[in-house]
Amino acid sequence: MPDNLHSSAINTEINNNEKVIKDNYDFSIDKTDTIFILTRNNSTYIKDYVFLAAKMVVLEELNYVNLNNMSMILNGLGIKKLAIFSIDNELNSVNVIKKNNGCAITLMELNPKQLVNILTSDVNFLEYNKYSLYILRNGTYLDIKVLFSSINGCNVCLGRGGSQKSHILSPLDLRLATYMLAMFSLDYNLIKNQNVFDTIEKDRYLTYKGDPYVFVSTK
Repeated sequence: MPDNLHSSAINTEINNNEKVIKDNYDFSIDKTDTIFILTRNNSTYIKDYVFLAAKMVVLEELNYVNLNNMSMILNGLGIKKLAIFSIDNELNSVNVIKKNNGCAITLMELNPKQLVNILTSDVNFLEYNKYSLYILRNGTYLDIKVLFSSINGCNVCLGRGGSQKSHILSPLDLRLATYMLAMFSLDYNLIKNQNVFDTIEKDRYLTYKGDPYVFVSTK
């Protein structure tokens, strides 16, 4: 986990509710959850706005990820630190779970309001985001746009990427693919069969849904 995530702003938020996990610790990812990563999109510029591009994955059914194995595999792939933000509207307090089996993984379980408190603090988002994976429980792409509408005092426009190089393997694509391989123990066929790219419903990934749109998961 990046050093600046240990700032007083986040330490206050988690209330020292931190624990070191057992070797066999698993966490779940359900078909209603959205896995995603973010990166800054420098191809578009509007004053006082930060533009982010997202890559997301939705799975076909409930799966369990062993954090110990994931840490070991990431280490084998040359990745030494990762912060996982598990965002769940049903949570009241923040839980921080750590594992280091070669790659130092910090799993932070928190609700949308607590995530917004971090995003709007003085912690440098663009720095720790380079080593971050997000899981939005029971959420859609529109919910993600709401959560990340403001970061470090700047307005944010979240897109899915659309540059002239979008057809070339990008660092963002590579990051998400690497994290998925580590989650599922390098089992390519399992990931391929679980990815619902061809059957996913439109409301899971569209950037808008009529006028007006009521955000359910995060408000």
